[in-house]
Parts: sequence; structure tokens; C-alpha cells
Amino acid sequence: MDEPPSPTTKGRGRSARWKAVAGSAAVAVAVFGLGYGCTGVSAPTAGKAGPPVSVTTQTPEPATPAGALPADRAKPSAAPCATKRRPAGWSRAENAKPGDSSWRNGFDADTSVVAGYLDQVSAACGDSVDLHLSGYVSSASVTAYRMGWYGGAGGRVVWSTPKVPVSASPVKNSGAPTYTVEASWPVATRIPITQEWTPGFYLLMVRARPQDDGDAIPLIVRDDSDGNGVPGSGSSPLLLQASVLTYQAYNNYGRYSLYYGPKDKSGKRTDRSRVASFDRPYNGDGYQAPFLYDIPLAAEAEKLGLDVDYTTDVDVDRRPSQVVAHKALLIGGHSEYWTRRMYDAAVYARDKGTNIAFFGANEVYWHARLEPAPSGPDRRMVVYRQAEEDPLAKSDPAQATVLWDSRTLQRPEAALVGPAYGELGTHGGAFRVLQPDSWIFAGTGAAKNQVLKNSLAGEYDTVKNDFATPPDIDVIAAAPILFSGHPTMATMSYYSAPSGAGVFAGGMTYWDCQFGGSCKNHEVDPGTSKLLARMTDNVLRAFAQGPAGKRYPSAHRPAPSAQALIASAAAQSDVGIGPPTPGR
Repeated sequence: MDEPPSPTTKGRGRSARWKAVAGSAAVAVAVFGLGYGCTGVSAPTAGKAGPPVSVTTQTPEPATPAGALPADRAKPSAAPCATKRRPAGWSRAENAKPGDSSWRNGFDADTSVVAGYLDQVSAACGDSVDLHLSGYVSSASVTAYRMGWYGGAGGRVVWSTPKVPVSASPVKNSGAPTYTVEASWPVATRIPITQEWTPGFYLLMVRARPQDDGDAIPLIVRDDSDGNGVPGSGSSPLLLQASVLTYQAYNNYGRYSLYYGPKDKSGKRTDRSRVASFDRPYNGDGYQAPFLYDIPLAAEAEKLGLDVDYTTDVDVDRRPSQVVAHKALLIGGHSEYWTRRMYDAAVYARDKGTNIAFFGANEVYWHARLEPAPSGPDRRMVVYRQAEEDPLAKSDPAQATVLWDSRTLQRPEAALVGPAYGELGTHGGAFRVLQPDSWIFAGTGAAKNQVLKNSLAGEYDTVKNDFATPPDIDVIAAAPILFSGHPTMATMSYYSAPSGAGVFAGGMTYWDCQFGGSCKNHEVDPGTSKLLARMTDNVLRAFAQGPAGKRYPSAHRPAPSAQALIASAAAQSDVGIGPPTPGR
């Protein structure tokens, strides 16, 4: 769900996707229909924009010594109900409660008649969250759904209120150079997070009328207990990290995202946001991201009865210590934007034995910084993309908000994830099983060269076998691709670190929504969905037991060449075709 690719390259052959030409944009939009044409003008606001927002803060960030864990800069909740340890097996008891599937209708309902946002991305029991609303109605209902399995309903109603006041309020825009859109709306209601809110992934559905689908607002409710040994570590072996930074990068509410602005949709992107605010509703692709990439993963883990703690990437930046306290860190289908403290925390945890599962692609790609806003800390996300624009890059190049594998940062994602970013925009294509004896295929019945029909979708990653690639990486499946006339491939892979930690990478952004059974504008093959779900189950169960590499050490098993994969494809439809180079 990223920018269409550019025909130009920079660094080590990496596509500068955000500089894509209009021709490639048209192709990618036609292929995926992911809403890049959204303007955000459906947002309910008053007729005139409010006073401009001021963006002046650019905060220096102390570096963490190599191999060290960044110090926590926030404390967990001290409320008794937030620190109460949950017993093993709590997830099974939670998911035995009656479910309600009406939350699903919110997938296409973003910011139509009434829209809102919360004053924080996560909360713990004993906290309260402020809901800010604006719209064309005088009041709206609000219903909180906890995401999970619940017998297939996918959620249950935890809290609701029938009438919350709504006023038509303006949005503000800083203008050049950051083009920051901020709503700064008044508080419509304050929602107490009580012990009835079992920690987990929540959607708050705002409805102008009872029959409306509703506008969905994500919220993580944390377990801040010391059940895993230290305060705030939670009670469960697994930790699912919701990628709210990536949601926000694609959020175009107020007509600006970190990719697009209304005045310039050319390759220059002169009026895109450089600083994006969490003080506004989600819109467009940023709105739909949790439905596609994180919620299906939460449902699958809880379907298995596995106990899972929930956090956000913002919370990991605040308290990096929580990652290493878990058996495994779970990353959904698209976690593209990472702060330096997040990266350091993940590397430290892996090197201490924490497994990491990347059920997606285009992970750990752009370096982001968090900045305060008048509403509070960490309410703005900074991504300039070019070091020469970033006000901190000259004095401290390590703070430049550029590609992680750029010459400036020199921290390629492959060193953590295994594969590196491939591209976006393939039409058709399918993964092929290369190593059916891998433990990840156990119980699937997968055979050598079996094709996962119609499985390649969204963006993809590929193992490049360069200096950054873990030496013992095992490529268990690959999808042949002809991208702009050049042979390449997408890969699924696994490697074990010296600590014994296992790291899995699914290799495509549409992993989660395919096993969840519903991807936007992509037909999901039932057989592929079933097989991906079983593979996911194998990874989740194994990773919940501790360092997977001690039981399943990896060996270097590379994929065949891209040319060989293409030449041996059983059907033409098994080869993904990327957008043609503009001008050809």
C-alpha cells in the first residue's frame, strides 16, 4: 500500500518510490485501487480553515550505544487494574464471550458524515481517552469493539453510548514547508477505560445514525502488568505491535499525507506533508490499513487461544524494554515507518532471544521521528525523506528521516527482517513452495513446487543475498516476477539468530488479509487463504514457546534465480507482471 515505484534508482539500486512519475501512479492505482486518488475532501469540517498550525519543534534525539537497549522515556500505568496480572489462558476465556460482527461494515465508511480522533494511540485500565468529533450532525453514537476471534465474529461490543455531541469544526494547515494538517477539535466526550476493557486491539465506531456503517477509530488497550518479569511488560508471551506510524503516513485527512498534497501530484511532491499530526481523523489508505494488516493477525492469534499483549510502535518508542520481555514480537502486513528507538529495541530483543515475525513486506523502510504537539507528546510524526530538507540532519545525520538503508543511515532493513524491499505494482503472480520440509509448512500438505494461487499482491520483499542478508537465511517460497521487463522475485524466508531467536518474513503486504479472507480489490483464493493461515499458526505457536532457532535452526537455502523461476512457471498467470517503465 505504498507509493508507486519510480523508474529511477538511488543508493544500492533502491527505487525512490515517493518520487514516482504520474504514469507509474496511474498503473499502480489501476492495479490495486487503494485510494491514492482520495483527496480527503469528504472530511466534515466548517467552510473555512482555522488559523494555521505552528510547527517549530525539532527535538534532538540522543543516540543509543550499539547493541544496547534504549532507556524507557515513559512509565507504565500504576493503576491497580492496569497492573493486575492476567492468568495463562485468558484469551480463550475472553473469546468465549458473545461476538458482534457489525464492526466490519466500517471498512469503507471513513470520514463521511461524522469523523473523529482520540487524544492518544493507546491507553491502560484506569486511564481515560478524549474523543474529538466533527460532522454535519448534532450528535452521534459511539461503540467500542474489541477485536479478536469470538467464534468468527471478529469482535465484541465492550462499551457504547447513544449520544455524543458533535460540532462542525475546522482543520488547520501549517503551510510550507511541513504542510501539517491538525484538527485540534474540542473534546466531545471523555471515555473511561475500565477493567471491562480487556487489553487488546479496539475499534471505536462513530455513527451519525443507528443504521450507519460507522467511522472506525483504532485504540490499543495495553496490559501494563509485570507478568513477564518487569513493570509494564504485560502477561502474555506474544506482543503484537500495531503500526500506527504507517497508518498515519498514509492518512490524507485534510488533503495531505506524507505522500500527497492537492497542489502537486507530480514526482516532485512539493506540497506533501513532512510532519503529520495524530490530532486528526484517519482517512483513505491510512484508515483502511488496520483492517487489512493488523486486525486479521490479532484474530488469528486469538483463534488459536494464544495469549497476546498489544502495543503500538509509538509505545515501543516510549518503552523499548517491553519488547525483550516477550517471547515474540508480531508485526502485521505493513510496518514501513520505524523510529531509531524502535529499531534498536527490536535488534536488542532479537539478540537476546526474542523471536520476530513480519507477516508482511515493506517493513522497517523509512526512518521517522516523533515530536510533541500542543495537545501532548508524540502527537506529530516527522518524515522529510530528503536529508537536505531535514532541519536536524546537518547537525546529526543519524537523525535524518530518510531510508534506513541510505548512505546516511546505513542500517538496511535486511539486517533485521532478512529480505529487503522489492517493489509495488505487480499484476497477478503466485508464490511457489521451494522448501516443503520447512517447519513452517508442517501440516499444510504443501509439496515441492506447489503454487499458492493468486497469492502475490500488494508490495513485496525479496532476499537479495548481499552484505546485509543474514547468512543462514532459508528461502522457503518465492514468486517469479517480471517487473518493468526485468526478472525478479518475491520471497518468504526464515532465519535463526545466534541468540536462538527466529525471524520470519512473509514477503508480501497482503499476507494477513489473505488468510483473513478479505483484501481490498484482490480476489483471495480459498486454498491459498487456508495454507497461509496454517503457516501463520505454525509460526505463532512456535514463537510463543521461546527462541525458535534453538528448535528450528536455519540453514542457507537460496531461491533459484529469477530467470529460472520465470522459465519454470507452470502457468503464465503464476508470474507477476509489474508496471511498464514509463515511455516504453
